[in-house]
Formats: sequence, C-alpha cells, structure tokens
Amino acid sequence: MFNRILVPLDGSTLAERAIPHAEQFARIFGSSIMLLQVLDPTSFHENPSAVDPLSWQIRKAEADMYMQGIAARIREELQESPDDTEGRQYKGKNAIKTSVEYSIREGKTAENIVNFAHSENMDLLVISTHGSGGLSRWNISSVTQKVINLIYLPVLIVRAYCQPTTPDARVHYRRILLPIDSSRRAECSLSAGIALAGGEISSGFLSEGNNRSLRRTAPVISPSLTKLILAAVIKPPELPIPEPYPVEIEQLSRQLMDVSRQAVTNYLNEMQERLPVECESCVLENVSVSSAIQELASQEEDIDLVVLCAHGYTGKYAWPYGSIARNYIEHGTKPVLVIQDVPRSQVQPTAAEIAAEKSGGR
Repeated sequence: MFNRILVPLDGSTLAERAIPHAEQFARIFGSSIMLLQVLDPTSFHENPSAVDPLSWQIRKAEADMYMQGIAARIREELQESPDDTEGRQYKGKNAIKTSVEYSIREGKTAENIVNFAHSENMDLLVISTHGSGGLSRWNISSVTQKVINLIYLPVLIVRAYCQPTTPDARVHYRRILLPIDSSRRAECSLSAGIALAGGEISSGFLSEGNNRSLRRTAPVISPSLTKLILAAVIKPPELPIPEPYPVEIEQLSRQLMDVSRQAVTNYLNEMQERLPVECESCVLENVSVSSAIQELASQEEDIDLVVLCAHGYTGKYAWPYGSIARNYIEHGTKPVLVIQDVPRSQVQPTAAEIAAEKSGGR
C-alpha cells in the first residue's frame, strides 16, 4: 500500500517529529523511507543573488552531514544490518534500492517537495505541521499547508506541538479512530485502517520475539490493545423554514433521526462482523459532523491516530479535501492519516496555477 514514504526535513527537531511515525509505517508496510531536505536561498539571505558561494557550499555540506546522520539513525531504529548503517545520497529512480535514502534539493521548499513526490512516485507523505520556523499561533505552517494542498497523495500529518511522552519512544497505533459516513467513497480509508491495526499486532509479536536485540525496547503490543474505532455522525435534518417548527415537522424530524440511527447502527455492526481486526463502533448525533469528530478524538485520550478519506459522499474533485477532512487537518490535535481518493490525473490546475504559468512564475 505504502511502498515509498517521503519525509521532508529542514534540520529542526520539530520537523523530525514526523520520523517515528514514518518508521512505524515502514515496519508495518515494509516501506522504504526517502528523506528530503530543500535548501531555499530565500531563507538563507534576503537577496538570493547575494548569497556567498562559499557559504552556500558550506550549508550544503552541513545539510549532507545532517541527512547522513538522520538516515543512519533511522536504519538503526529499523534494525538494518550493521554493514548498511551510513546514509546514502539518492541518485534517482534507478539507484540501488535501500530502506532509507535521502535527497537534497535547492529552490522553493513547497514546490520542490511536491515535484519530488510526483516525479519519484511516492506513495505516502509523512510531514510535521511545523519546522524550522518554529511553533506559532497557527496550527499548520505555511509550507506544510502548501504541500498538502497540491500533493494529491495520502498524507500523514504529525502535530509538532504535541510533545511525545519520551523523545526516543517508538510510535504505536493502539486505538485508531476511523470516521465514516456510510458512503463507498469514504470507505477508501478502511483498507489503511485495517492494515495499520493488523500490522500493529504483527509488529507487537515481532518485538516480543526480538526483545533482547532491541537497543531501546518498546512495549510489546497485545492484540487486544490494537483496535479500530468506527465512528459515524448523523445530523438532524436542516429545514429551510423558520423556528419554532410545527409539531408535525418535529415528529417527522424525530422519525428521520430514528430511522437514520438504526440504519447507521446496522451498517456499522455489519462492518464490524466482516472486518478482520478488532473493532468497536459508535454513532454520534450532532448538528456539526466536524465538531462531533473533534470532540470524540479529544475526549478519547488514548486515540493514537485518526484515519480519514479526503472526501465523503458530498466531496468534489475540485478541491483536495472535503470540509470534514479539511477541518480535522487544520484544527485536530491527533496525528491524522488522510487517504486521497482523487487521482492526480483528474486534478485540474487552479486559477492561480494557470496565472502563474502564463506569467512565468513558480
């Protein structure tokens, strides 16, 4: 499912908070990890043309050493063979395959990340909400926002402002929240949720067997602790008439809610029976689907990951994310995996992209 994972880094510890999640996905899916650092002259000097060539070469050398160190550390975490512990710079799609590679590019950060992901056929982007710019009042940095808006790939967004329990702790997804709206389109996130839950159980047994060889031993996961939480939200009908509603309208509204509740409950029960992993389900009632999901994820303190489809039954291809996914990306507090259901072949350029291309902009 996720054979090639892209992790953008910028030398900051905030950006590095995405690494443990990429490592765990690599364990579960057997993925290779590609580290990418983009050196932007505009972030180095107010006037890029005035950048001293020697200083720029020093910066590139420092970036190379940094990426080598990160790659070596990840290899060690993934229990690579001792003979393959040094980071290796990536030379293109035809390079020798390794579990962890890195690339250093020059130019505009967001544009380079998106272009690299597409040209190198990445399957998943794992990115932190913040990087070298530091934490701010905004939940997502401008670079991350730009990247996820145009990448049209599955993305795992890690909340940099949420401190890990311990810096070296291995990430585990014991309870995975999977909101669905009963549409076939939203079910595209099911396969990822099932694979993650099943992979956590397998990696738990693997950790137990290799317990003595691990340098930093992670807690062994019991299968009973790895669970999918299927959540559905039903909304009261929106009526284009002023309040207070007539009695007969109130009765019809309650009847509709009763029918909807029963239908959704049956749907979730049937799904639980056919899924190959342990599940629990909940049906929520709220005038706002986004608020209900936010509240559930916040109240359930042991939720480790939220998995969403980019669009539900009302979503349109014109936008990269529907309103529910967009809301949780921007305002959620838990790591979120968003499965993109829109093929890149069907993505139309935005008005800004068309104007930029005509004007020769980037």
